[in-house]
Amino acid sequence: MQLKLLDSTEISNLYHDHMVIDFPKDELKPLNMILKSVKESFYDCFGLYDEEEMVGYTFMVKLDNSYLIDYIAIFPECRNKGIGANLLAIIDDYLENADRIFGEVEDPAYTKEKSQKELQSRRLNFYLRNNCRDTGRRVDCFGVKYIILEAGKIQFENKDDVWNLYEKFYRSFLPEDKFNKNIMRLN
Repeated sequence: MQLKLLDSTEISNLYHDHMVIDFPKDELKPLNMILKSVKESFYDCFGLYDEEEMVGYTFMVKLDNSYLIDYIAIFPECRNKGIGANLLAIIDDYLENADRIFGEVEDPAYTKEKSQKELQSRRLNFYLRNNCRDTGRRVDCFGVKYIILEAGKIQFENKDDVWNLYEKFYRSFLPEDKFNKNIMRLN
């Protein structure tokens, strides 16, 4: 399996065919924001291919030599076959020289609905089983409560470092007023 950088047409098709289904509306950035970020060279969109067939994808914000995994998903028909774990290993290899690699996962502690809590717990445990580490930092991003996870070889020394980089990522593409209204440190 390999990652392939997607062009704007492939990104648009993927967005309309999969992302609108794979992610809740409140977690999905508008397509025009994603395409603008790609054009401005601080956002990479990759398809995960098994030979010629796309089986999943990951979208990442890049800042200097650090990466925030913004979206990651395996197509429904390809799930539960080890492909998600494979994708995380491929990302680690692809970004082996990165200063930092981190991402967000919904925090099940804030969810009241039992089925949603179970799904979020399964996602969190999947990442923890596959070499991601809980940084101990919790954030509210556009009303969604997240746990910040890290991957890669370099670990954060403390939670303030996590927040500082997280804040820097979002400030790099959000206007000040939107950042102040929608990005909050919970602990």
